[in-house]
Amino acid sequence: MGLLGGLFKKAKRKGYFEIEISSISRLTNNAVKVAFDIPEKLSEKFNYAPGQYINILAEIGGKEERRSYSICSAKDEKLAIGIKSVKNGIVSNWFNLEAQEGTKLFISEPQGNFKIPSGAKHVATIAAGSGITPILSILKSKSNVEGMHLLYGNRSKEETMFLEEIKQINNIKTSFFFDTNHDENAISGRIDKDNLVKFIKNDLTFLKNDAFLICGPEEMILTCIEALEFFGVAKNKIIYELFTTPISLGVEEKKESYSGRSEVTVTLDDEDFQFTIEDGSRSILDAVEEEGMDAPYSCRGGVCCSCKAKVLEGSANMKLNYSLTDDEVQEGYILTCQAFPTSDSLKVSYDE
Repeated sequence: MGLLGGLFKKAKRKGYFEIEISSISRLTNNAVKVAFDIPEKLSEKFNYAPGQYINILAEIGGKEERRSYSICSAKDEKLAIGIKSVKNGIVSNWFNLEAQEGTKLFISEPQGNFKIPSGAKHVATIAAGSGITPILSILKSKSNVEGMHLLYGNRSKEETMFLEEIKQINNIKTSFFFDTNHDENAISGRIDKDNLVKFIKNDLTFLKNDAFLICGPEEMILTCIEALEFFGVAKNKIIYELFTTPISLGVEEKKESYSGRSEVTVTLDDEDFQFTIEDGSRSILDAVEEEGMDAPYSCRGGVCCSCKAKVLEGSANMKLNYSLTDDEVQEGYILTCQAFPTSDSLKVSYDE
């Protein structure tokens, strides 16, 4: 795998930096923790908030691969991510099987809005599988929170990432759920609506939390939201982070469309590019790539916010949005992978 091959002999990409792996620790048979040596001169750029993620840019078999991985480290630790192998996962399997200490990668500045809401003093966190990674960072950092409760689901104790590390965190309450190989100190079964409803009925104090942070696969997040809403938890108290591109999660696709020619100007790295999009036929990101611009992106599904840009003039409509906050949308930010022009003239900047 040529991580620093020809693709990276271009001019440096905005927001990406060459960083060395400092250590790789085995967590389970199919998961590792990867820590990075961040140079002192870049410490300000990598001053992340607990719950954020980084993008990794790699060349594998001559093809560029981009992946987003959540930060699992506390603020006073080396920046680290947790990576679980997935079937046919090109990058995750490389990290688990081939990566070595000293290897240099290109990683982005930290991004993301998954965090404890301001003013929340008691917080519940719910994770499944590798969804523990951003939550672990939050649990270890704690901020001004007075009480935290973790619900963490896995197939078995042996497949639980960060198990011993979680047990060593002080002043948090933990409840483990295992599908198989039931442990006497854990709850039998996966985290789904039925089991979460049963859990809450046995401990109604769980509902007194000021915020509920959920991270994991889409199906698990959907069922947790349903269970919490069953008990009357307000939607604005539920914050989630998807670990897969969504299929059915409850964010409706917006129907607004545009017929006509849109003259688009995109600013990237202080350079302006101009092109035309006919009848909303291409997303802004697709058009930008077809014009040869090296714009930032990762998931292409509206889940991460790597492709975020700001509308300066004109208007654009996003089909899906899972990552921008309401305030960011009001300020004119869009996810270019999901945004289509809805005006004759449109000016967008990646530099804002």
